[in-house]
Amino acid sequence: MIEHVLNDADTIQGLSVLYNVPWQDIADYNGLEYPYTMTSREAYYTLYANGYLLVRRQSATRPLTFYAGSLFMTDVDSQGVQKVYELVEDTTLAAGVAEGYFYVRSRLPGSFGNTIANSVVLSGSVRSNSDPGSLSITNPEPFNNGKDARVRLTGQTIYINSDQAVTTTLEPLGGTDLMVSSDGDLMEDETGDWAAVAGIDNIKQAVSHRLVTRRGSLTQHPTYGSRLHEFIGLAQAPYIRQLVELDIHETLNYEDRIDAVTVDNVVIQQAAYYVYLTIDVSGRQEIIGLQVDQSGVAIAA
Repeated sequence: MIEHVLNDADTIQGLSVLYNVPWQDIADYNGLEYPYTMTSREAYYTLYANGYLLVRRQSATRPLTFYAGSLFMTDVDSQGVQKVYELVEDTTLAAGVAEGYFYVRSRLPGSFGNTIANSVVLSGSVRSNSDPGSLSITNPEPFNNGKDARVRLTGQTIYINSDQAVTTTLEPLGGTDLMVSSDGDLMEDETGDWAAVAGIDNIKQAVSHRLVTRRGSLTQHPTYGSRLHEFIGLAQAPYIRQLVELDIHETLNYEDRIDAVTVDNVVIQQAAYYVYLTIDVSGRQEIIGLQVDQSGVAIAA
C-alpha cells in the first residue's frame, strides 16, 4: 500500500502518471468521484455550508467589532450534535441599539453543516474589540448549501494499491513522462486522460525539450536548454554549422540517459535548421530528426 499525502498541485491524473496506475483504478480504490481532489481553498468555497446570522444587541456607547474567526453555535440536539460556524470577516455593529448580519461558514465540510432556520442561538469563542454584552443571535434562513463530495482535500491521504503500482525500478529504459506536442501542449490519450510517453520515445522528447528551451530561461536550472535560437537568421557562414554542432553536444551532455551523440547532418536555411542526430542509449542507437526554428523544435517522424 502506497500512501500519498495530497498537496495543492496534485490531481488524480498526475498521480496516475507518477505511480503508473490508471486514474480510474485510483479513484475506485479510494471511493472517489469527480473532481476527485480539491485544494482546501476550493473545498472552502464549494463544500461548506454558509449563510448569514442576524445579531442584535442592547444600547451601547461605542461600536462593537467582531473579528474573523469568532464562533457561533447551535444548541446540542437530541443526538448530542452541536454545529459550529465561523465568522468569515470582521463585522461591526454601530453604537446604540444595533443589529447586523454576520456572514459565517461551517467549520466542517459537507451536509453536516446544513441546519434549519433559527437554530444558531449561541455565541461561542467570540473575539471582539470590547465585551459584547448580551446578544441575540439567530439565522433567519436555513443553511442548506453544504455539499457531500467523495473527494480528497489538500493534506489528506490517497491510497495507491501497491499490487497495481509500478515502482521506478520497473520503469522502461528512459522512464515515463507526460506527452507534449510540438507546440508545448499536453496531449490526451484515447480515454481522455493525459497521454504518457515512455522508453526511447521519452528520451527523444527530452532531447527536443532541451534543444527548444532557451538556455537561461529557467532560473532554477541555468544549464538547461540550448543557444540554437541565437544562430537562426545569421548569414550562412561556414562556421555556423560548427557552432550548431558544438551547441547540440554541449546541450545534450547534461542528459544523463544518453551515452553519446553524433550530429549526422545539419541543413541550414534562413529561418530554420534541420538537424539529424544519432544517439546511443545503453548500447542502442536511435536516429532523431529535428526542425529547429524560432517557434520551437519538433521531432520528425
